[in-house]
Amino acid sequence: MSLYSIALFVHIVGAMLLMVLLALEGFTLRRGMAATRLNRMLGPVSLVAILVPGFYMAAQIGWRPWTAVGLAAYALIAAAGAYTGVNVARGRMSVTAATVSWLARTGIALGVVFDMTVKPEVAGSVAAVVAGVVLALAVAVPALRVVRPA
Repeated sequence: MSLYSIALFVHIVGAMLLMVLLALEGFTLRRGMAATRLNRMLGPVSLVAILVPGFYMAAQIGWRPWTAVGLAAYALIAAAGAYTGVNVARGRMSVTAATVSWLARTGIALGVVFDMTVKPEVAGSVAAVVAGVVLALAVAVPALRVVRPA
């Protein structure tokens, strides 16, 4: 067992925690409430568990295109999640807008998981993240359509 394998384990656990938090957020949005308290408590744990070992592993193997895209994508997930959480908690964001944000962040995370497993070059890494967002938002289109009476 090496320090690298322990870092990889913690990194994967952090990614799993992020996905669990996104799943809980989606569930609570569906129920018309917000999981902001739980996200505020466990979000930073996920951040540390993803970034600290991630930086260590990148230092060991060198920066690759997929690591840079993953870091930028994580920054987008964190920023959009914080923005959404604050605005939902203050009543300044509709459930529909929060759902779109949630779906986009889930799609970004899915793209990053693809990048971390397949390890493509820059174009492939960016395309995976974009494809994840498009796929996630495409799922939302039927749910977000307004049915107009005849």
